[in-house]
Amino acid sequence: MTSKTQNWLVIGKPKNWGTTLSQPMPIWGLKPRFQIEFQAMNVGDLLWFYSTSPVVGVIGAGFVKDKYVDNINLIWEDERIKKEVIYPLRFRIHVLKVLPQTRWKTERIKINDFNLFLQTELHPLAPKHTLELFRRAKEQLGVVTEENLFTGATIMQPLVLKEEQAAYAPVLEIKAVNPHRELQDQVAEIGKLQFYYTEIEHSIQLPGEKKNLDVVWKREIDGVPTFAFEVELSGMVEKAVERLKFAFRKWNSRPRIIVPQDGIQRLHNIMATSDKNFAEQVRIYEPDQIVKLLNLKRQLKSVEQNLAIY
Repeated sequence: MTSKTQNWLVIGKPKNWGTTLSQPMPIWGLKPRFQIEFQAMNVGDLLWFYSTSPVVGVIGAGFVKDKYVDNINLIWEDERIKKEVIYPLRFRIHVLKVLPQTRWKTERIKINDFNLFLQTELHPLAPKHTLELFRRAKEQLGVVTEENLFTGATIMQPLVLKEEQAAYAPVLEIKAVNPHRELQDQVAEIGKLQFYYTEIEHSIQLPGEKKNLDVVWKREIDGVPTFAFEVELSGMVEKAVERLKFAFRKWNSRPRIIVPQDGIQRLHNIMATSDKNFAEQVRIYEPDQIVKLLNLKRQLKSVEQNLAIY
């Protein structure tokens, strides 16, 4: 962690978190009495999402993208019921890691022993609590440091993902060794940098078998895939194409496939015999293109952060 980054516990009801995380760019709000905390929170600070009963634990993490005051727009259910703004002190969140709502109660990170006053809406975390929270987040969220929050997918799979990629830096270069999982992580991170919710191994039901799409990008956490990616390094491109066809027909997902250079002609031959509407939407990338794009995206993000315009 950097010495300038404050970690905050953002506390709210499960229903309100559900509303927030259903937005393409999630918004959270505080009541006016938390003006001091709101002013103390800076763009770029890390946020840990704490859901109250019946979840009772941390369900994800992100950072503050911007802050503003809104006394007009009603977002959460209790505001719509009262027909008035209850939480005018608002900030947008770039979600970095989050558990799917179906796993909040079973896999949330418990912090009961921190002895914090959880009746507040925004709680600054002491360094000792932050370090312990990162330690506990390793299993559920796959992170052990602040830098790990930024890499890989947004939506966490059960008990996986121990991401060990490096922090953002202008000089960072990724070695193009391109194993399947490394490419999945890279595609997921690119999507996250473009403010999509990204997920690795997204389950789909093909006739007669259960399969996964390698990576998907979604505009809402529980929404359908906007982009569907297949990483095919072994030459089994026919099966990868079938999975992309399924996503295209079911959700109109944009099909993308990553193959080595020596597999491109074979893929073009398959596309030539495919449905025209599907074939016209397919985009083919080589692994090195993904590596290069992620390097450039990371460098751009670093520049934008240094200029305070990210």
